Amino acid sequence: MTKSLAVFIFMLLFSCTSKKENTAESDAKKPVIAVVNYPLFYFAKTIGGDMVKVHFPTIDGDPAYWKPNAKQVNDFQNADLILANGAGYEKWMEKVSLPSSKIVNTSIGFKDRWIEVNEGLAHSHGSEGKHVHQGTAFTTWLDFNMAAAQATSNYKAISGLLPGHSEELNKNFEHLQKDLGDLNKKMKEIGKNLEGQHLIASHPVYQYLEKGYGLKLTSVHWEPNELPTDDMWKDLEKTIAEDKVGIMIWEDEPLGEIRSKLEKLNVLISVFDPCANKPESGDFIEVMNANIERLAKLINLQ
Repeated sequence: MTKSLAVFIFMLLFSCTSKKENTAESDAKKPVIAVVNYPLFYFAKTIGGDMVKVHFPTIDGDPAYWKPNAKQVNDFQNADLILANGAGYEKWMEKVSLPSSKIVNTSIGFKDRWIEVNEGLAHSHGSEGKHVHQGTAFTTWLDFNMAAAQATSNYKAISGLLPGHSEELNKNFEHLQKDLGDLNKKMKEIGKNLEGQHLIASHPVYQYLEKGYGLKLTSVHWEPNELPTDDMWKDLEKTIAEDKVGIMIWEDEPLGEIRSKLEKLNVLISVFDPCANKPESGDFIEVMNANIERLAKLINLQ
């Protein structure tokens, strides 16, 4: 190996090492934002971009029923900012000690529009255990006007962490608001087309979607991966007949046997993923657009 080649290799390795060290040092200086669900992760990351580190822990199942361990709680305690959904979403926060000065309740600005629920039927979501839907409905972001308000809370809080980056933050925020506004317009159009029609929801998580867009929903407690009992089918068939239901909304694609039986009852399935957790593919806006497109397609087919 010639001397010049050895020097070149050394300089190349030194350069790569320096870049890694500089990147690590740069990341260490970025403010850390801890969030409780995927919508808030998407809002914070879209607004803050590469200027922030957004921490959303890996959660199996619905983040609303997550129970963090000591290390996971510590991660939230050490964050520079904690974005909460509010409306009774993150109940685990009531049982741990977090610095209140770091917590921003992103839905507190429209507390007067929170929806109270009182459903006494206990049921489970896979590994999450039995629970009931009582207190306040918390999937606020399914009303895209409310999602935009939550994004605004994100923007104001992140701006406080990065006072010297207002121009870039504002540009990112405006782009996000436009996307949410487009979703709102599309969903309003669906609400107009569905005016007067009754729909069934497989689970009571669509309260804000229903109220925000003038839908008429009857919610049941069906899981997409569990076969309903005979009694559950009888109750559903009665509702279908009485309300002349033609569409059933699901959080996820139901079992083939369920789909087949619903089709025999002349009920079409529309998957409307609330997107509380990180999707397998795509992002929040893409998932919501796909939800809306599926529902719009069924309306046109009727």
